[in-house]
Amino acid sequence: MKSVALITEYNPFHNGHLYHAQTAKKMTQADITIAIMSGHFVMRGMPAMFNKFQRARMALAGVDLVIELPLIGALSSSDYFAKMGVLMAEYLSADALCFGSEDGNIDHLQQAATQLLSFENTATYHQAIKEGKTYARIVAESLENNIMREPNNILGIAYLKQLQILNSSITPYTIQRQHTQHHQQNINHETFASGSAIRESLIKGSTTWHDMVPEVNHHLFNMPFYDQQRLFDFLKLTISQHDARSLSRIYTMSEGFEHRLIKCIQSATSYDNLMQQLKTKRYTYTHIQRVLMNVLLNIVKDDVTHTIDAARVLAMSAQGQAYLKWLKQNAPDRQIITNINQSNVSFFTNEIKATNIYNVLTGQTQTDFNTPVFIDNYNKV
Repeated sequence: MKSVALITEYNPFHNGHLYHAQTAKKMTQADITIAIMSGHFVMRGMPAMFNKFQRARMALAGVDLVIELPLIGALSSSDYFAKMGVLMAEYLSADALCFGSEDGNIDHLQQAATQLLSFENTATYHQAIKEGKTYARIVAESLENNIMREPNNILGIAYLKQLQILNSSITPYTIQRQHTQHHQQNINHETFASGSAIRESLIKGSTTWHDMVPEVNHHLFNMPFYDQQRLFDFLKLTISQHDARSLSRIYTMSEGFEHRLIKCIQSATSYDNLMQQLKTKRYTYTHIQRVLMNVLLNIVKDDVTHTIDAARVLAMSAQGQAYLKWLKQNAPDRQIITNINQSNVSFFTNEIKATNIYNVLTGQTQTDFNTPVFIDNYNKV
């Protein structure tokens, strides 16, 4: 059975994602589409607007199998996010990987990935790292390649770098992003909008998001979480229990940022105010938000792993179920987990912790133990 992997967040799943899934399946002539999806916390360093169980069910409008991306990958910058996604695709024996990009030309992106890998081995690059410059700034200052300035291109190049590093047999494909930009805040198309614009519509209580998502999923768009004041209160409580030494152990904390965090949390009055106080030229808002989520979840540097030991299945269609049966027959040593119990709980310590904290934050009750894998026997693609 031929499969194509999509490394995703689906925050929330919308018509653009449906187009991506359907086009990827046709382009690669795959039998199965596998979404490797962030769980309760997403790459931009925020709690997901809808919990992972809802989003996995939404995704079945377009894909056959939804696998949880390990938490450590979801709360990382593009290179490690890409690494964990690609490693999971390898673990699931994916034949292809398909991602969206502004450029839309896989050869252009492959060349950029090769160029970046070569540059990362130069003295210029290592000196810039020692000076404390961000990766994005180093690339912008050192490489004259406009393809590396668009968000989907950057992430796509990160996937291609990891495929090269791993000498992977997975074949990469890209689909050009259509109609909307990645961070576009307004809905100005009949059927397509960015995730940012859809979230903004939901926050405002508007119904303009209705036409931007598959109608079959409308009933799943309930209990969205966007309470920044509650998030700020939880962050202030959590950070206040740390000292500089314990904060320095937090994953993504670096260069004494823990001292700035301790100072700013005392005077901050809201989430936005805290972000304004923490912002420096060295760090992007997204990086700071990921640091804050790692503090909230107490993800420490020792939690970082470079292997996939198990795959957590969140949802599947009948076709996805058939693929898992095929995978277990052809790779019986792999841990493909459909329901968490005491025999496999050790594989998902961070993910279970993230679910518990997400539930305390949002007042929801679906846990990794009381929510079995969702099986939809009707293929919607």
